[in-house]
Amino acid sequence: MRSKLIAAFLIVCAFGAQAMQDNWKEVKDKKGVKVYNQSIEGSSFKAFRAEMNINANLSTLIAAFNDVDAGTSWVENVDEMRLVKTTSVTDTITYTLSKAPWPVSDRDAVVHNITTQDPETLVVTIDQAAVPDFVPRIKGNVRIEQLNSAWTFTPVSENETYVTYQVFTEPGGNLPAWLVNTVAVSQPYKTFLGLREMAAKAEYQQQELEHIQNY
Repeated sequence: MRSKLIAAFLIVCAFGAQAMQDNWKEVKDKKGVKVYNQSIEGSSFKAFRAEMNINANLSTLIAAFNDVDAGTSWVENVDEMRLVKTTSVTDTITYTLSKAPWPVSDRDAVVHNITTQDPETLVVTIDQAAVPDFVPRIKGNVRIEQLNSAWTFTPVSENETYVTYQVFTEPGGNLPAWLVNTVAVSQPYKTFLGLREMAAKAEYQQQELEHIQNY
């Protein structure tokens, strides 16, 4: 099972790397957060990218990011988040649920998360890819079949980190692309504001992670 998951993860990430090029268009710049989008060949849905500098070190940010129980308090439009499987501190699978107003169906996703750190630059990358069949489907929910995203945390100084997030997903069902693309601008923006608030909490600032070198 693990080998199949890794193979699927690499295939999806390879697609994402090819699909998301450097043709980003800025669509929001507010409170230190910039959001961009770009068209994806073969899809009517757009990819999104967000970036910001944040006053926190790598351990603080990764500790906050990995606190799955607190995920609904900062990840925009996520109403449930739980850990499905932990292979290691750098290899996990999570389940998320996003509730939608009637008559739109709720969306859920099963995501494989792999964390790596470059030994020279110390950049931490969290690659995420959908593994839709890892968890049984729930009647009435639309399972996200395609999702490819990447978080990067680049240390700027001892207590400052440059954070970027790139994501491409197709929500499934019959949602019109123009509506999804319009509403989706706020998702990475509000998520980044939420991460900034999380990083300001003492419970995360006091953590030192053995698998993360800060600066």
